[in-house]
Amino acid sequence: MGLVADDIGPVLARDRFLRGGPVEGSVRGPILSSWERSRSLGLSPDGCELPYVEDLDLDGRLVRAAGPVMDRLQAMFAGRKVNICLADGRGAVLHRRFGDPSMAGRLPAIQSTPGFVFAEKFGGTNGIGLALTERRLISIYGAEHFAERSQSNACSAIPVRDPLNGLIEGVLCLGYLPEEADAALGTVIRRAAGVIEQRLLEQSSARERGLLQAYLDARSRMPAGDGQLGELAASGLDWRDQMILKEKATELISSAQRAAVEVHLPGGRHVTLVSRPVTSASGVEGVVIEALLPSRHQRLAVSTEAPAPPASRRTRASSTSSRRPGC
Repeated sequence: MGLVADDIGPVLARDRFLRGGPVEGSVRGPILSSWERSRSLGLSPDGCELPYVEDLDLDGRLVRAAGPVMDRLQAMFAGRKVNICLADGRGAVLHRRFGDPSMAGRLPAIQSTPGFVFAEKFGGTNGIGLALTERRLISIYGAEHFAERSQSNACSAIPVRDPLNGLIEGVLCLGYLPEEADAALGTVIRRAAGVIEQRLLEQSSARERGLLQAYLDARSRMPAGDGQLGELAASGLDWRDQMILKEKATELISSAQRAAVEVHLPGGRHVTLVSRPVTSASGVEGVVIEALLPSRHQRLAVSTEAPAPPASRRTRASSTSSRRPGC
């Protein structure tokens, strides 16, 4: 409790921001960045109309994995005015549960009916949209929301990832009144998302799980800082850029195929990732992932999962995910 005991700061900061005044230092960085993106998208605080979609995968693996978890969350918040929401990777709500069932009949459709898309480009600063943009757990309180209609609400939201490739499958979000904000909610939603991710993994094949374990085992054996993302950091790519690249690199590693993909980064930038299967001098199979930065014509390591053959180390910065033959 007490996380938003004084909401006057965000209220005044938001009003000043909307009038074009400076607000640096008076609002959290991620919130200010989201406000700026919302404004640049031409969104209006009294508008932010959310599109409704009908092509929802209501029987897909994410819903199957999340169902029992949402049941437990609903039981945990029984009788409380808490809105429990599961959205897909584009921000479209798949399911909603309510601690107090009567809420379903009192809330507007966008807060009670599946199908509305809460991506930041439509809804401005909101929990689901910002969790997808920041790729991490976020909380938004009252006036930190961009849309006028959300000023009396608070929420905590966290991405749900596929453990095999690191890609974001969806978002788990808890909505509540600002005065009910509690630091413990962060722990609750983190654990809930973790259980959903574990259930996603259990739906995967034995071979896929074996590849993931080989990936993690090899990574744990690698000396700290040897071929990891330090080179990317030195190249001027920020943490969000690195996370996007690492997610895509992990996906390429799990596919174990030769490929070249262009990864789009914020600000209209792009980096090309190239993957190719390799076999080390000792016979260990793996995948080399390279990042090509056209602006600097550099070839940089994205991640390293096992020592590369000596000749490969002399010719290029590379990354290898080891796996046992036949896995």
